[in-house]
Amino acid sequence: MALKIIMLYLPIIFMVFSCVENHIYIHLHPDQQTYFKFESRGDSSDVFDQDFLHPKNILGWNSLSKMVKKGSENNWYLITEGILKDTSRVFFYIDKAPLGYSFKKNITKSWISTKYDFKLIFSGRRIKTEYPRLYEAILSEKLDSLNWLPEALTILMHKGLEDLDRDSLIPEQSLWNKRLVNHMKNSFARMTQIEDLEYIQGNREQFLTDLLKPFNVNKDLPANLAKHMEKHEQILKASMDLNDDSFLIKILMPGQIISTNATSTKKDTLIWNFGLDSLLSDAYILRARSIVYAIDRMQKTLISVGILLLLLIGNWLIKRS
Repeated sequence: MALKIIMLYLPIIFMVFSCVENHIYIHLHPDQQTYFKFESRGDSSDVFDQDFLHPKNILGWNSLSKMVKKGSENNWYLITEGILKDTSRVFFYIDKAPLGYSFKKNITKSWISTKYDFKLIFSGRRIKTEYPRLYEAILSEKLDSLNWLPEALTILMHKGLEDLDRDSLIPEQSLWNKRLVNHMKNSFARMTQIEDLEYIQGNREQFLTDLLKPFNVNKDLPANLAKHMEKHEQILKASMDLNDDSFLIKILMPGQIISTNATSTKKDTLIWNFGLDSLLSDAYILRARSIVYAIDRMQKTLISVGILLLLLIGNWLIKRS
């Protein structure tokens, strides 16, 4: 699928998406350790981009990449695996360009059982609330940039201004920012040709300078605004790069599963399948709970209770005789 994505402070990119399959295998061991294996496969430019990253810099974990030729195509595999002893771990944070995700495990022990609670949390990209036109375009698969980009550029400017003035957002400053954003919105709304957006890309700073000239702003504002918008642009671009990524998660837990929101199950394996559509709003949380019964303790408890009941009954019979 060819898609033109034009960002105000990013190069014009003509992107041909190739599907990247991301597989994650997780095994919760009864001894409180957790085994992880991350495997991504696809074109090298997509496997090694910044939209979804494997965990790194974890002591004892290993990572390798290899190329497998299939016909005329070269498929790349990136594999990372290791043991995690922590009960919780944030692999990547929510406010960064790569997809953020974290792991949580809770173990509750009683005399006759041990319960395991598992969560794998993928941070939502907030496209639905922050970029509603883009959200509609993704769902409808009508990704003509002229339909959603003007709104996206306006929102990016708003975010950049908020970051720029975060320490001085007095009511007057907030009102001033709204005027600038509204002016930007009206200017973008008048753009009806791809050439208009190409001009912005080729003349970034000059475009902002001319656009904001009626407001007599500080001459450094266009350059500073570009710098503060960069983080948000990278997050949006990384979100778009996830468009044709697919995720397959398989979890193996101790004992019997008593609750889960897994897409499907295969014997004792829990399976989740999802893509960008599950990440467009808030967090996507994979949940599961299992239980391991201490059979020996249960048997001992039942025997002890049985003996106690027999003693009580015998004592009662003796008193009645």
